[in-house]
Amino acid sequence: MTTWSEFKRKRPLEGEAKRAYEAARQKMGVGYLILKARAEAGLTQAQLAKRIGTSQPMIARWESGAQVPSVTSLLRIAEATGFDLAVALQKPGSTKREFQVISSHRSGTGRPARSTPARRRAG
Repeated sequence: MTTWSEFKRKRPLEGEAKRAYEAARQKMGVGYLILKARAEAGLTQAQLAKRIGTSQPMIARWESGAQVPSVTSLLRIAEATGFDLAVALQKPGSTKREFQVISSHRSGTGRPARSTPARRRAG
């Protein structure tokens, strides 16, 4: 029997199908970011769940967009996957963003920093 992963490797999406798939995945928002961070860290859902003290089904619900994790959970995910967590606020139509890095692996202490000053960024 061919697994889904094997099937996807043998028949990768191309062209319009690939663009449509990516657009749909990006609409999932935070869940898509969790999935990407987990994949880049080389973790399974079960491994990430164990690292952050939750269940694999919860990771699946977050990644699918069925539920939205708390900021505390997002901090744990960032720490477990080697990412920083930043929260941004932006007015509709504006190019200015106010954001706060609330987890940083560049603190130099070996532990993520929990809060750094807000920065203004044009984007």
